[in-house]
Amino acid sequence: MRLAVVRRSLPGLVIAACGAAAVTSFWLSPPRAVPTGDERDYVQAAAHLARAGVFSRASLTIAVPPRDAYREPGYSFLLAAYWRLAQVALPGDEQSEWTASTGAAARGIAALGALLLGATALAGGLAARYAGASGPASLAAAVLIVASPALRQAALVPGSEGLAAALVTLAGCGLGFAATRGGGAAIALAGLATGFCPLARGAGIALVPAGVLVLLMVPRSVSLRRRATRAAVFACLALTPMAVWMARNSRATGHFVLTDRGGQVLWTRAELDRQIAREGLLPALLAWTPLESARRAGERIWPAASYSRYQWKGEGNFFTRSLRGWNAARLASADPLAVDLALGREALGQFLRRPGDHAIAGFAVAWRGLFAERSPELVTPIDLTFGLGLLLAGAVVGVVSTAIRRGRCLPLALLAVPVALFLAHSAATEFLPRFGVPGLPLIWAALMATISQAGRPEERGRGRFHDPKRPEDRASAGSGEL
Repeated sequence: MRLAVVRRSLPGLVIAACGAAAVTSFWLSPPRAVPTGDERDYVQAAAHLARAGVFSRASLTIAVPPRDAYREPGYSFLLAAYWRLAQVALPGDEQSEWTASTGAAARGIAALGALLLGATALAGGLAARYAGASGPASLAAAVLIVASPALRQAALVPGSEGLAAALVTLAGCGLGFAATRGGGAAIALAGLATGFCPLARGAGIALVPAGVLVLLMVPRSVSLRRRATRAAVFACLALTPMAVWMARNSRATGHFVLTDRGGQVLWTRAELDRQIAREGLLPALLAWTPLESARRAGERIWPAASYSRYQWKGEGNFFTRSLRGWNAARLASADPLAVDLALGREALGQFLRRPGDHAIAGFAVAWRGLFAERSPELVTPIDLTFGLGLLLAGAVVGVVSTAIRRGRCLPLALLAVPVALFLAHSAATEFLPRFGVPGLPLIWAALMATISQAGRPEERGRGRFHDPKRPEDRASAGSGEL
């Protein structure tokens, strides 16, 4: 009996040990922060919020900036609140925010990132526990989240991925709990966490239909009417924060939108569809495979392909061309946001007119998005990004097949969240690998829960697909459902 307990606990303990070693390596040699190019927008908005209570991307030298809706507001509001509470001296211009890397404002960014990473690890560990993981396996999930190079990188830079990871993980945790327990508190947690996700990253809106689908399907021991009520309450809570912010944007800009860059995202994807239709799928796949040999082979075989040419002069690639055209159209109009919306509608029209090209491009960007996890700096110059991406993709497939075979709904409820984000990005964006970072914690949580349950005898009760015809499932139907 004792040997069986040790055997069941061994995988979680080994993974926890590996994660602890990774955490130690990061502590002894912290990774270098790699900027994404979006940091200035978030920091400027946070500084204006902390100074004047105005959400704006305007220059920091402007005392009373005009209100705008250029980015999602979540991270900037959080950073501004931290700066105000800590009474930090705010950056006064566009240079000081980057050159004073040891200043109080920069330390506030690092502290906020650490807090978000800790919250993500806590939510991920709880999600694994709710999904049936043992104590050591739940700890392993939390440690792996803290040790994840991609999540660590997101915590190092001022941007939305760190906040989005915390909110997405919290939403998945609440959704998994609500899917089996059905209590009002679980529904409220899942709904509100999901509702704040689009305020961190716009693609978080995909979590609303995913959550509704999960709550409509499980638990089967609850009547369809009650499940529909729970799903409706969840949807109302999830849509409220976004609706409030869009109403604010309507007053500030005259347009009921989440941001004024939604059209630009679709316009960039439309340009990518055109480039892949013109230059071919294989060059894109090789350009976005994180293996130096694959990139060199693509450049040698297709020297005219421009997927990696982020050049602002000359032809460039799909991204630089689309952004130049977007900026030029906005500068020529008195209502830049109306231009953004018009370009977004034109892009959607192209998707509908050429569904084959859009599907082929979707396959390419889905391949690109598989490699969200970074290679640990500890193994440099070896790059493990390719192997880690395939490993996580295989883990998702394995967790899904195991959950279906064993009749367990909680791992599937957790994976519904990152899968919804993955599909949204594959359908509508260029899917930079960092866009997939917010979904990593729930993948680790579901994987740890599945590993922990390996070899464990089938259990009755929570976490299984319930059949109301079984006496044990009628008896185990949760109390307190909405």
